[in-house]
Amino acid sequence: MKYTKLNKNWQIAPQVTEVPVSVTDETLTLTFELDADSFPHIDDGDKGVCAFSEVYAYRIVSMNREEYENGAFRFKSDQLSWGAFYELPNSTWKSDFPSDKVVVNDSLKGTKLKHFVLFLPDRIVECLAAEVRFRFDYAVAETLEEKYPKGYFNHYLALFSAHFNQLNVDSYKVYTNLYVQLEGKKELEGLKEELKKIKSNQDVDSYVKIANYSGIPNFGRKQLDEMIRVVEGYDAGSKYVS
Repeated sequence: MKYTKLNKNWQIAPQVTEVPVSVTDETLTLTFELDADSFPHIDDGDKGVCAFSEVYAYRIVSMNREEYENGAFRFKSDQLSWGAFYELPNSTWKSDFPSDKVVVNDSLKGTKLKHFVLFLPDRIVECLAAEVRFRFDYAVAETLEEKYPKGYFNHYLALFSAHFNQLNVDSYKVYTNLYVQLEGKKELEGLKEELKKIKSNQDVDSYVKIANYSGIPNFGRKQLDEMIRVVEGYDAGSKYVS
């Protein structure tokens, strides 16, 4: 079975028993606590939100890991490992999706849909939808917005995640050159001043969380420190000078 694993920088907390599920219009939303032991950018109490949009149908099956690994589900453990979040690109859902599904919008059945499978500690969620968006529900995000209302570094990280996926110094240099071309030298100076305040306030670790919120997987403190040094070393009068 071909699949794409979607939870590269988060994991659902193993002790979770209650997962609020809401259906509004054509959107299915699940909110759950994240596992603080799996990733350094996740703290106790941090939550994740999965929002499936343009949902045709979904089903939620009560099942724990032992039952799943004993073959109780329609997919087997040698096909999909327990505890992750998957998209099945070659799904045959049109012919074999179980009849116990909950139909959200039947008119979407004939549209191009994706098949998602999400393992929770005590249940399995299958969803047929046009798209899914995961976001971290970080309380620290609001605090940082209050402390740094201009949001220079937030913006810098968001643009990086949209254009680059390689976490190394060369990528940071190329990106910073691009950033200055797009945003201008005045924006760069604002970014540098904000970074001074972030370091002075000892908020750098909090921005590791923001980087992961922006969708940059495997982004840790080491990578963030390297990125900051590249920004600090940029010569506004020319291109990057190492």
